[in-house]
This record gives sequence, structure tokens and C-alpha cells, in this order.
Amino acid sequence: MSSGCEHMIEIQDLRKIYQMGQVEVKALDGVSLTIDKGEFIGIMGPSGSGKSTLLHLLGLLDDPTSGSIQIEGIDVSRLTDWERTMFRLYKLGYVFQDYALVPELTVKENICLPAMLRTDREEKDYIAATRDILHKIGLWDRRDHLQSELSGGQQQRVAIARAIVNTPDILFADEPCANLDTENSRMVLDLFKQINQEMQQTIVMVSHEDWHKEYFDRIVRLKDGKMVNGGR
Repeated sequence: MSSGCEHMIEIQDLRKIYQMGQVEVKALDGVSLTIDKGEFIGIMGPSGSGKSTLLHLLGLLDDPTSGSIQIEGIDVSRLTDWERTMFRLYKLGYVFQDYALVPELTVKENICLPAMLRTDREEKDYIAATRDILHKIGLWDRRDHLQSELSGGQQQRVAIARAIVNTPDILFADEPCANLDTENSRMVLDLFKQINQEMQQTIVMVSHEDWHKEYFDRIVRLKDGKMVNGGR
């Protein structure tokens, strides 16, 4: 883990307010946080505390009502829609609880997908990267299978592989074990820990399972849209 360098992520007084009819709902209420390169951060808290809202804001999947987000020193609020799309493609990776695989594509094709969208990657390079990742996640022998032929745990490992094929600077995971049993959850978390340590991969993960905290370097706890600890 790095120290004394520029933070990978720095947010100041982040707020997200949803208008529900006549009522204002403060999903996030003034959160400030720094995350360094190589940290494996767990965002935890009760249901409705703002965990997924925070992750979606950090991952540029939604816009804050107010406050600032800097990623690698870049004020992302100043990016155009096109620049944000490119920033996500080149810098960020995502894993969701519902896997979000393309059912018509094979395992190998699903993993290649984000790399194919990039202009700086040649086919031979991303095919080699996909092969390496398939071996890492233990699914090389399933490379030509469709999503429907995989278990939930295997599908989530494919989703993780797809998220890291572009070697993103930051990997965001929103309750990636929500649909998995304990054995498959541990397999997924072991894989996260492995890529965190071997690749110095910065990971920000939302979780509601208390036992997951053994995997995290640091826990950011939210309650009612406010941070109760872990922000540094």
C-alpha cells in the first residue's frame, strides 16, 4: 500500500439528494473520504445507509448533488459526457451483484468485451490477457460455455475477469456476493484479495456481510447517508 503520495480517490462533502414527490431524501449527506492506490476498501452499513449511492458516485455512474470527486488528481465533475465514458472505459472496472453478462456470448467473449472497445489494445494482446485471466480464475476449461451453462459463482468470476481485463486503476464492486452462498462468496473474495495483492489493484467494495470485513484493509461505515468512521 502506498503512502505519502497523491490519493487515488479524494472526495469532499459529497451529497446526493433525491426528490421523492414533496420529500427530499438525503442518500448521502456530506461524506469526505480518501482512498490510496492498492487499498482494498469495504463500504459497510445498514440497508439504506447510502453504500451503493456512494459507490455509484465514485464510479461515475451517477452525479452528486454537490461536493467534489477527484480521481488521480482529476476533478471528474469537469469532464464532458464523452470524457467520462472514456475515463470509465480506460480507468475503472465494475462488478455488480447480478453479474450483467451478455447471455449470447461465451465466457471468453464476455471477458474480451471491454478490451474490444478500446482503441489502444490489439486483438492478440487482449486475447492473451483473457487467457491469463481465465487460468487465474480457474475457468479456462469453460471458456467456450455460455452464461446459462455456468453456476452463479462461476458467472461472478467471469464478471470479475471482464472487469479486470483492461487492468483498471480502480475496481468497484457492488455487493458482488449478494446472490452467492458462503462457499462461492469466499471464492470470489479470495480472488479479489489475490488481484489486490498481486496486481496492487485498488478495490472499493460494498458489502452487508459482517464476515467479509476480514478481507478489507479498511472499512468505511455509513449510517443515514453519513460516514461514521473509516474516512481518514
